[in-house]
Amino acid sequence: MLIPKSIIRLSPDPEGFGDTLDKLEAADFSSVVPVQHTHSDYEDDEIGLYVGVWDTEAMLEVGGPYACDEFMLLIEGECHIRNNRTGEIASVKAGMPFVIPKGYDCQWYQPGYLRKFYVISEHPGEEMPAASAHEGIVIPKADDVLAEVGEDTLFAISSGARPRQNVCYKDTMGRFFSGTWAAEAFESGQHRFPYNAFAYVQDGSITLTDAEGVVQEFNTGDALFIPEGVECGATVGSSVRLTFAVIKPD
Repeated sequence: MLIPKSIIRLSPDPEGFGDTLDKLEAADFSSVVPVQHTHSDYEDDEIGLYVGVWDTEAMLEVGGPYACDEFMLLIEGECHIRNNRTGEIASVKAGMPFVIPKGYDCQWYQPGYLRKFYVISEHPGEEMPAASAHEGIVIPKADDVLAEVGEDTLFAISSGARPRQNVCYKDTMGRFFSGTWAAEAFESGQHRFPYNAFAYVQDGSITLTDAEGVVQEFNTGDALFIPEGVECGATVGSSVRLTFAVIKPD
């Protein structure tokens, strides 16, 4: 179990990535077994939370209900997800975030090389739902309408603009949700994060300061993860827009 309790800057090409092959089963593929690698940045087996970077060669998986709720952001390449019930195919390209809901009956086709950030929610006590929370993959859109956030926001705003967000996906248990979050200039005081949060900076910049006074600036194209319980504050000098995935603890 890997549980660092600090703000984690995620690298799209972490040191040593690609050195160790994933162990794969031929029965999971309708194609030749591909070469795949996984780099884990954060693991918590107790709540079934896994964050990191993954890549693959071209491949075709065996179709079926998806085993977990998974948020992904493609760093490189593209993929195609087929709805096994309707035959409809959704395509995702580099730079795009998306969610595959747990229980969604689908098949992943990979035409070439792909690399992605992933956030997996796979609680050990959670059974496969009778129906997935959404019939299809869910893609946060750049033009989603954002509403002002109330008390339940990523940061405890002490001065400046109130943040806005749109939640485009919630799992069947209400533990995992994803969407878009944005704010103009603001400051927040130090507070303990009540949940686990992944964020990718779509536009702008945000500066985070932890309880020890360590300052990190995240700009367009940067990805980060804040584990539940970490104390930090935030400052936005002009504006920021984030794609996020949140997993609440038990």
